[in-house]
Amino acid sequence: MLPFDPAQAVEIVRQASVLALSLRGQYVPDVKPDQTLVTEADRRLEDFLCQRLGQLAPGFAFLGEETGLTGDPDAPCWVIDPIDGTTNFVRGIPLWCISVGLVHQGRAIFGCIAVPPQNEILWAAEGAGAWLQLDAALPQPPPAVRLRAFDAPALMQEDLIACNTTAERAVDFRAVPCRLRNLGSLTYHLVALSRGALCCSLSRQHKLYDIAAGICLCQEAGCVTRYLDGSEWRAEVVAPKDPAPLLVAPPQIMAILLDKLALR
Repeated sequence: MLPFDPAQAVEIVRQASVLALSLRGQYVPDVKPDQTLVTEADRRLEDFLCQRLGQLAPGFAFLGEETGLTGDPDAPCWVIDPIDGTTNFVRGIPLWCISVGLVHQGRAIFGCIAVPPQNEILWAAEGAGAWLQLDAALPQPPPAVRLRAFDAPALMQEDLIACNTTAERAVDFRAVPCRLRNLGSLTYHLVALSRGALCCSLSRQHKLYDIAAGICLCQEAGCVTRYLDGSEWRAEVVAPKDPAPLLVAPPQIMAILLDKLALR
């Protein structure tokens, strides 16, 4: 059981979403040593989230994309990507997310994701389901919708697998009929999977802050998480980039993909 009211964490992410929308177009991006982009908006949002979440749950550690790991790595740890899809954010492509996960003892136990351009917030807690709030900025938004991923005993051409560039370069997809998509945000790939729009999200060279919240969301929507060799995923807050391809998919589809996919 979480030591805080999930609704309070969701409200903090909603406020961050409003702030993010107000910051669009205000900053020239910088190029980080890994050649990815960062803006002052990323930094301001991460500072805001760390401050507010720290008040909500004192004593928890933090792992942020811009600030790294602070606190006890064995404690429950907030895992924050203030803008997942910064290139989309900078280029004016309306597909980027704010991702806040909570991990402990190798598990993703809470996740909240805002999709500010679409005015949506999704959240999940271990054992409590995954939920979508449409029109999140309205004073009286409509009731939240429970999410279920799409599963099937066979794959067809119009089923969609989302993958990042490094996964697409490393994995041989020729044995499956599905179409591939790269939407520029690993977090949004997991959002779309939890809503039943995709049959699988596949990533490689990701960091925990890219996937923690989304994995909680997808697992509560009925998905499982496996590496390409079939081994189970664990949330490791001190791990570097994960070199092994990681699949998130519903159980029947996962079995098919583990049988059919291979490294190039």
